[in-house]
Amino acid sequence: MLSIPRILIEHKAGQIVDPVERLRYLQRSSAIVQPRAPRISWRLRRLPTITLALLLGCLLAPGYKASHVLSSLPLSSLKRVSAGSPDVFPNVWLVDKSSDFETYSNGLRIDDRFTAPNDKRIFYPVYRSDAADLDEPEWRSQPAGIVYHTTESDQARFTEEENARLKRIGKAVIGVVQQNHSYHFLIDRFGQVYRIVPEEDIANHAGYSIWADNTGIYVNLNASFLGVAFETQTQQGDQPSANPAQIHAARVLTEMLRNKYHIPQADCVTHAQVSVNPDNMLIGYHTDWAGNFPFLALGLPDNYTAPPPSIYAFGFDYDPTFVHATGVRLWQGLALAEDQMQTQAAARGLSVPQYRAILQKKYKEILAALKRASASDKKNET
Repeated sequence: MLSIPRILIEHKAGQIVDPVERLRYLQRSSAIVQPRAPRISWRLRRLPTITLALLLGCLLAPGYKASHVLSSLPLSSLKRVSAGSPDVFPNVWLVDKSSDFETYSNGLRIDDRFTAPNDKRIFYPVYRSDAADLDEPEWRSQPAGIVYHTTESDQARFTEEENARLKRIGKAVIGVVQQNHSYHFLIDRFGQVYRIVPEEDIANHAGYSIWADNTGIYVNLNASFLGVAFETQTQQGDQPSANPAQIHAARVLTEMLRNKYHIPQADCVTHAQVSVNPDNMLIGYHTDWAGNFPFLALGLPDNYTAPPPSIYAFGFDYDPTFVHATGVRLWQGLALAEDQMQTQAAARGLSVPQYRAILQKKYKEILAALKRASASDKKNET
């Protein structure tokens, strides 16, 4: 049988505009993909028939709503996959610091004039892979990762003639995110980096979203991850929803934060990858940076190939709206997560709906515990 290099299939898939036709093309191509070394971060896994049927069924069925039939399962049985090569942390150091600005050895300049302190990050739970008891998580206090956002604010044309309006809108955006403690850092249209919430404090940027790495599973990313926002609106297609000045600023900011807190590459992710809706157990409650984040331009691996742990660890599902928002790149991770969950269910002699219900129950137990702890903390403060 004729073998087609996987990279050619990925390239061809990226040129197909319609999401359903992309999936059909990937399904046809999966049987003739040239075998390749098993490195998840750089390869498009052969999409399982069940996963493709699920995706196509979701997209084509009128009025489709993701739902499943609703015990206990230790997290020790959950296998996680992280993207990227071994981490080499950038060598970045603080050069100058004043009351208003910081400058760093890689050219990063942070404006501190609009910093708005918030609640301190004391400790947050991390559910370890070897922990059989969810009542005994590991407790940490340092930032574990970065979540990239878009402000979805008003946009003026990025031209010299619009300079006054660009500055006026940018100032208004700073005021809003400062008032709401929305992010730790904001990158404006001109590539200026503003520190909004100090890194030792919590920013209200990700809620009870989910991510995982080789050390554990994070459930409250407000407390565990730093939020970095681009002043921009989400755009469909392959081009990033940010200009070159913003991308450069994000790269040097990411280098500094990774060096300062030893943040792994695999823990630098987008809001769409981690966002969940606990009410309907669907991922992608927010879809900013769902499919065109410039990972490589920031010196990071393409983390869209990483399977979302919200699916394989806690049984979340996704709907056609989210699939359409992601584009072809994130589908790789979605397919891997579904494949992983099916494998885990089969290993336990369970159907996928049965296993999904167990995982969802586990998330709801964790979420309830986190909310009780938060309510208790607020009561103690008063």
